[in-house]
Amino acid sequence: MPAELAKSVTDYRLIAERYDYATRRINAIRRDAIAALDLRPGETVIDVGCGTGFSFGPILERIGPAGLLLAFDHSPELLEIARARVAAGGWSNVIVLESNAERADFRAQVAARGAPAPSALLFSYVHDVLQSEAALDKLFAQAAPGARVAACGTRLWPWWGWPVNLYLHVTHRRYITKRGENFRRPWAKLAPRLEDFALHVRWPPGWRYVASGTLR
Repeated sequence: MPAELAKSVTDYRLIAERYDYATRRINAIRRDAIAALDLRPGETVIDVGCGTGFSFGPILERIGPAGLLLAFDHSPELLEIARARVAAGGWSNVIVLESNAERADFRAQVAARGAPAPSALLFSYVHDVLQSEAALDKLFAQAAPGARVAACGTRLWPWWGWPVNLYLHVTHRRYITKRGENFRRPWAKLAPRLEDFALHVRWPPGWRYVASGTLR
């Protein structure tokens, strides 16, 4: 199901100024997810729920000035930081859109630039988006056949790790509105849409993961 949009916008407004610092410990796995996309110069990439734009630099290093980065988020406050990153980097090949995932559509911008359709999509810590079939439909409809997909995020431990799971539920209350849906298997709705689906869990038995594959 889609996220509780109004709640999520409010939650991110409250944490936007300290978001980068609060999420610094997940930077490594976010880079792992970008690496899993095996990006190449000149490609078009969608950064789903881009937040403050942490992933912009690592993506642009790979696709180069001939590539195109398409990014969106539903939080005006997070996007303000992301746009400042773009300005500071002098990146002219980044398009940033304020939208929820069910409505985000870059086809007009891609056509206007004469760019190829997106051949890679990054879902970095966007649990709510991964639980929305409508969002996945909308985003994948814009992608090239066989586009590469990578997702990373948090998942719950097995049942016996309930103290850790309680901690995860509490600490993610301002980042996820759908903690009751597939928090043990956040990739559950993504996996059936991908060929060659691969899952790598960090720090066994949890709690961070990278999932990847190509669109069917």
